[in-house]
Amino acid sequence: MESVYIDPKAVDFSLVKRAAETLEREGTVIVPTETVYGIAGLAGNKKVEEKLYAIKKRPRNKPFSLALAGIEDAVYKYFAPLSPFGYRLIENFCPGPLTIIYYDKKYENIGVRVPSHEVTRQILKELARPLYLPSANLSGAEDAAGVDEIETEVKEAVDLVVDSGRCGYAKSSTIIDLTASPFKILREGVVSQRDVVDVFVKKRIIFVCTGNSCRSPLAEFLLKKYISEDEAYLKDRYEVVSAGLSALEGAEPAPEILEILDKEGIDARSFRSSRLNNFDILSSDFIITMEDFQSEYILRSEPTAEGRVFCLKKFLPPDLEKDIPDPIGKELDYYRRVYNMIKSGVSELVEWL
Repeated sequence: MESVYIDPKAVDFSLVKRAAETLEREGTVIVPTETVYGIAGLAGNKKVEEKLYAIKKRPRNKPFSLALAGIEDAVYKYFAPLSPFGYRLIENFCPGPLTIIYYDKKYENIGVRVPSHEVTRQILKELARPLYLPSANLSGAEDAAGVDEIETEVKEAVDLVVDSGRCGYAKSSTIIDLTASPFKILREGVVSQRDVVDVFVKKRIIFVCTGNSCRSPLAEFLLKKYISEDEAYLKDRYEVVSAGLSALEGAEPAPEILEILDKEGIDARSFRSSRLNNFDILSSDFIITMEDFQSEYILRSEPTAEGRVFCLKKFLPPDLEKDIPDPIGKELDYYRRVYNMIKSGVSELVEWL
């Protein structure tokens, strides 16, 4: 058994490469995570899998989860489509101390974690392959937050020990099963049940227009105002944001919008536009557009959004049910007419919520 020290604040990439090469040769390596130390081995390699079961004396009916280098791998390579809640869990706690059990692309159960510890993240990146990463202890024994806490029997059985000092949380990761409806916490660790429930109950509403400088910010700020002032019980149940299909990231709202919102008692000067991305679509429970073509674009780019995309005109009176026009470049009176349409739709949306 060899041991090396890698400082997480000044990573020695030659030692990272050494750890990755050991894993490539079907070796096992003790590595740090943000929670506790784990034993890493190549995922999908039967020989390595048997080694890990033997080292830990772990029952064969307890499969290993995968450790991945990045969130994108979990979302796009391994998991079948999740609910918006599932994507928000990933957004809130990954990389980090959460293991998610869900279906893979073949709809078989799979467990996935994206560690946030810098040393193990760099090893995963260097390897460019998933790892098995069970805790570095005998099955049923106490987890180890430092190398000195790992049983000698375990350390002597592996090919390399990477010591990076004491793990930050010194507590196991939380394991959540999303194949259960709506979810089941199999092990409560760093991420508490309260943390998970908070993400579950707070649905996300995203308003979408083209540039995210006029219409969707108006809708966002109006809905936030109505929820906080008139329907306060909804405040903790909805997160309200906005984005644009072709937005210029970081752009300020149109001056006309600031003037209109000022009269509503809303200061939107700190608002900056953002471009709609795929994760926005995946993680939102309600996607409300200003025009039909925006809804169509979203559904073409992400068909799983079917049933979550609505046009704001659906919340207007039948005689006014039409697309919310883009006021950019028009006179202030035109902005006011658009504002009144959006206000009417958002008011009805509040009743619907």
